[in-house]
Amino acid sequence: MRDGEAPGVLRWGPLVAFVLLLLALARHAGSGISDPDALWHVLAGEHVWRTHDLAGPDPYASFTTQPWVLNQWLPELAMSGAAHLGGLPALAWLATAGQLAVCVSLLALCRGVAGPLAAALVAGAAVLGTADSLSPRPQLVGFVLLAVVVGAWLRTARDLRPRWWLVGVTWLWASCHGTWVVGLSVGAAVVVGLALERRAPHGTLLRLAAVVAASLAATALTPLGLRLYDSFATVRAVSPYILEWRRPTLDSPSVLVTLALVLLVPTLWFVARSRPRWVEVLLWLLAVAWGASAMRTVGIGAIVVAPLAAQALDRALARPRPRASSRERALVGAGLVAALGLAAVLAANGPDDPQGVPSRLDGSLSALPTGTVVWNSDLLGGWLMYSHPGLRHTADTRAEIYGPARARTYLRVLGARPGWERDFDAYGARAALVEREAPLVAALQARGWSSRGADAGYVLLEAGPAR
Repeated sequence: MRDGEAPGVLRWGPLVAFVLLLLALARHAGSGISDPDALWHVLAGEHVWRTHDLAGPDPYASFTTQPWVLNQWLPELAMSGAAHLGGLPALAWLATAGQLAVCVSLLALCRGVAGPLAAALVAGAAVLGTADSLSPRPQLVGFVLLAVVVGAWLRTARDLRPRWWLVGVTWLWASCHGTWVVGLSVGAAVVVGLALERRAPHGTLLRLAAVVAASLAATALTPLGLRLYDSFATVRAVSPYILEWRRPTLDSPSVLVTLALVLLVPTLWFVARSRPRWVEVLLWLLAVAWGASAMRTVGIGAIVVAPLAAQALDRALARPRPRASSRERALVGAGLVAALGLAAVLAANGPDDPQGVPSRLDGSLSALPTGTVVWNSDLLGGWLMYSHPGLRHTADTRAEIYGPARARTYLRVLGARPGWERDFDAYGARAALVEREAPLVAALQARGWSSRGADAGYVLLEAGPAR
């Protein structure tokens, strides 16, 4: 074996295993679209294609209270285009392609700082850390760009070169998903870390800080302009009422895996008696902060900590770290192409209707008069918008444009808590579509409402003759 080379099984085995992970993930493309957000993202893209409006009154719901700011308009255009060209199977393939891109970007991020064994092991674990967020939504683009930006700033920490192209990446990112703020925090952490290390001249530090500042300024130059920042306040206002924004809990495998990666880093620093650089310490603290803030940001923590874990594991293994060769890239590239092809075949033969929704109730819903208000579970709002646009739904998962007062009302009515009757009657609903076990079901039946059918864990209730 030549100096600097790893034994074949240790170099190629982990990469083959990672390719198998890609193929396993591609198998889900045949399951169709079941995410409650995916359908309204498609409608958002259609709205932008048709009107070119990125902010204003919501055209799809009657009971929103805040303007709809489409800060994810670019991937929504792609989702709408896919659905237009090939229906929901094409959207399922696009979503799978996004998930595969997250996986490959994580491998590239880890491989940039570690050998193939450590890189593949940690990247695979980081994929599991993001699993709760690998849904068919624009956040997949945010995850890919986060991996790109973290890798770029780690290279800057080594060679001290300002990478001005990050300004353009941030502009693109700000047109795709709100996670662009994470990229700015990564850049700031690296600049501060280099300043604490006193390894970079003051002029270099100023140029690197200018990259971060210019990236922030670029976010104000998207088509949304300053309205891009409106969504942060509206999301923060309703976050206490959204499950995805609750604190991470240890009953989630993604949380456990991300926690393991976070704890692995200082453990290996201690075992290997390695003194981490300030840049590494600050990025580790950043990963902890993002990963611990909410269930929705656990995946962010997994991505930020992944290269630190891969590098620490690589040092602990003390194995040669050969540079990625053309054969290595060809193996992963061929695996990615095979996974995309498998996903295309499975998606084309998969369901072309939304999954996980009470589709057997389509006939009953279609029989309701146009304009009927249906008090609904927010998880079904996107489906009602997409499949039954003639009905007026009362809630969906865009909680930020309904506002905190509506969120509290929704929970009070669904739980049939004191005062629910007044809140419910204010909507003028003549039908209700909610989870079968919701307390509202029994409360409405006690008022004379009757069931018109049930499916997929939901029940459709209709009011009796007006008294």
